[in-house]
Amino acid sequence: MKIVDIQVCSLQPPDPSEPGTPATREPWNRLFRQASPRDRYDPPLERHEPGGQYFVKAIAEDGTWGLGSGDTGNTASVIIDEVLRHMVVGQEVGAIDTCNDRMWRGCLSFGQEGLTARAVAGVDLALWDLWGKVTGQPVYRLAGGPTRSSMDCYVTGNDVDWGLEVGFRKFKLARPHGFEKGQAGIDGTVDLIAKTREQIGEDADLMLDCWMAYDVDYTVRMCEALRPYRMRWMEEMLMPHDFAGYRELRKRLPWQTLATGEHWATRHPGIRALEECIVDLIQADITWIGGFTEAMKLAHYADTKGVQLALHTGVNDLYGQHFTAAMPNTPLIEFYQGTRPGVPLDECYLGSPSESGRLCYRTTPGTPMPKDGVLGLPPGPGFGQQVPEAWLVPYDPRVVVSHWLHVQKSGN
Repeated sequence: MKIVDIQVCSLQPPDPSEPGTPATREPWNRLFRQASPRDRYDPPLERHEPGGQYFVKAIAEDGTWGLGSGDTGNTASVIIDEVLRHMVVGQEVGAIDTCNDRMWRGCLSFGQEGLTARAVAGVDLALWDLWGKVTGQPVYRLAGGPTRSSMDCYVTGNDVDWGLEVGFRKFKLARPHGFEKGQAGIDGTVDLIAKTREQIGEDADLMLDCWMAYDVDYTVRMCEALRPYRMRWMEEMLMPHDFAGYRELRKRLPWQTLATGEHWATRHPGIRALEECIVDLIQADITWIGGFTEAMKLAHYADTKGVQLALHTGVNDLYGQHFTAAMPNTPLIEFYQGTRPGVPLDECYLGSPSESGRLCYRTTPGTPMPKDGVLGLPPGPGFGQQVPEAWLVPYDPRVVVSHWLHVQKSGN
């Protein structure tokens, strides 16, 4: 069976029909300022991106369709419409490696990383979903799994009390300060970590997301200051391209677990990091690296090196849940808590009938949420998404930007 069309869409669900569960407060990311590399300037640079979340329909000749998704939709839509669709239309459903290679080769003249990888991801995910629907199989089975029947989850966000209430035992905090704050920033971070360690207990996992806000020297000073609090890992301290910096960190912090990779596009930066032995945990984002296929190739290579991979925000969408269920070296998965404390996690997804449930990150209808910090196997066939076809309209930047702003007030 052939692929006959690739369509880029916006999501346009009906308006909420009910107010929903009252929140106890706004989420942490509306109340807490996170340090970032943009703080180098005074005033700090504002964050701007070329569009928000978009969706891709891959349609087979019998009318079956698969659904992919990604962000930076204004640029992705152009790359998909003008280049990528021509690489896959006419190919066989299920010819994933062939379609994937054709897309990458089709982009050689203008570059494969960055925004291109985000566009490839949307199509690649739609092709996997289509294959699963045509065969009646969940994607994790098509990808060689399941390798586990349940997945441990950690929560990212500074609403630690809410995380504890819904059953998490593994916590990652956002950094309050970058290197511009000097010793005062280290002292403030130590204070936050010390209070959190006391709050969650000695046996809970604790991590810090540094989001590229440090330099090498500041990272070393910070890690040494935080050593008494037994950080499971320190994450993304440096810019994603700073391999020399990570080599230096590996020398100066041989005892500290180092994690990074969410801002790598394509598998190749990850392969380089593995070859240079400078990373202990890879945190690829499935929609930024180039899709399920590219992330799977990196996971398999990492497995040969004995390195684990934990997807960035992998719980928040079914793509990440299926990937984690399938790969041999993905025992842990991240839930980014961009929802309001007090609102049940199952109520929070794109298109929720609940007004209070509309604030979320990437989550489509039918996405299971963790129970006591654990996920079971995700649904199928395909990725098991429950997005009504009527909600998918031709891509419109005005629709996607409006929707993205509603979702992305969280600032992740």
